[in-house]
Amino acid sequence: MRKTIITYVILCVVGTISAKAQNDYSSILKDVETNNIELQALRAELQAQQIENNAANKLENLSVEGSYSWGNHVQMGPKKTLSVAQPFDFPTVYAVRGKLMKITNSNLELHYSAERMNILLEAKKLCVEITYYNSLIQLYNQRLDAAKTIADNYNKKMEAGKANILEVNKAELNLTSLQSEYDKAVAERQNLLVALAGMNGGKAVAINNVGYEKVSLPANFETWYKEVENKNPILLHAQGLVDVNKQQLKLTKNQWLPQLHVGYVNETVVDESYQGVAVGLSLPLWNNKSKVKQSKAQLQTSEAILDGTRNECYNTYKTLYNQSQTLQQNADKLASTLSRCNSEALLQKALDAGEISLLEYLLEIEFYQQAAINTLAAQRDAQMALAELFAIDL
Repeated sequence: MRKTIITYVILCVVGTISAKAQNDYSSILKDVETNNIELQALRAELQAQQIENNAANKLENLSVEGSYSWGNHVQMGPKKTLSVAQPFDFPTVYAVRGKLMKITNSNLELHYSAERMNILLEAKKLCVEITYYNSLIQLYNQRLDAAKTIADNYNKKMEAGKANILEVNKAELNLTSLQSEYDKAVAERQNLLVALAGMNGGKAVAINNVGYEKVSLPANFETWYKEVENKNPILLHAQGLVDVNKQQLKLTKNQWLPQLHVGYVNETVVDESYQGVAVGLSLPLWNNKSKVKQSKAQLQTSEAILDGTRNECYNTYKTLYNQSQTLQQNADKLASTLSRCNSEALLQKALDAGEISLLEYLLEIEFYQQAAINTLAAQRDAQMALAELFAIDL
């Protein structure tokens, strides 16, 4: 009849530790990617920028000019002119600019991918945190059942003259304290669900997981990181900026070539008319020198940023790898110790024999509860680190 609190604590925690997550959040993250307002805005902005880039390599606008002039005496008659001109760059400039356009558009896609990864990582962290509170609520819920049983038993004992009001008060205070912790955990989970719904375009998300799927770390960090470098959108975007600036420098140098003008001219004076072809050159003698210097400076800056990004990414991933390893080991050790060190029988015998008071008994149970909470928190922290480590796979 007297199921102790320890029974509920141990069963709950062991169940949580061994439970397989019902999913790996992939379906939730897919919904977030579709419904997230920020991602939708970024995608629209990306498309607008790409359209603008594509338009930059078109021919300049056709220019049409006309004039009507009259002489200083009637016999001269009016003079009418009409000219149509089409300016265009040297042919090699279009080829270089076309390549620059493609590189720039590709790098815009990488920038979007980096932003997408960050948003989905934030959503996944919310999922991990919600799962933690699901497990915590399960723990408190089962402890509440046990606490209610103890409070009821001690009320009955007092009625039978086998317990005093002090023991009843302790049992009732224990129950009230647990109810408060339970309510607090429920409220925290609800706040997280609201935040996740906000990331999902306002659409509610249900997460019933009470455990995490086992994630294995790469056996060798250096080997794994070489693969990460080749698909990390942040690094690829930094490299893309270098490629863009290299091509921009090449374009700027090609713009030393003259711009051509070809057109049609018509001039009419009284009954005489002249028409023909007009050609011209625009020589970039004055302002292109400074543009080349600017392009070189931008290239050097992007190369420095790339070097810094590489170092920062390596150090960040190395730290996350070591942190994940340590946190996983700590979580596994806590879970193993908690399930192995079950003193339920000894405590039950001591309480039944009157060797310990109800207060001592509850204090011991509180110790087990805190150990269970620490285990759940360690599992959550390990999953958070792993989520960041493998964010490129989202």
